[in-house]
Amino acid sequence: MSEKVITLPNRDEMLERLLKVDDNSHTQEGFYPILLKQAGQERVAQGIVMMLALAIHNYVEGMPPFMANLMYMLAPDFIDALVSDAETAKEAKNFLREALSATK
Repeated sequence: MSEKVITLPNRDEMLERLLKVDDNSHTQEGFYPILLKQAGQERVAQGIVMMLALAIHNYVEGMPPFMANLMYMLAPDFIDALVSDAETAKEAKNFLREALSATK
């Protein structure tokens, strides 16, 4: 596993990319603000997955349990939207897949 560091998009670019994945108003008002706090920060592949996992956890708190599953279904698309480097995106999605399979 490489430890290639990528820089997340700035806030405006990040929001624009996230909206292409899901433009649902509830997601825009609740989930995206959590992620946007990370705009412009540096991350390795594993850090991207951890960032998404924590954002999903915070977002779905108090919601029906299936909401986390729905968000995790979109996670690979969020990774593709946020990570321009194809190698790092692939590594992050592999880490996500491994992490999710370990919880089953």
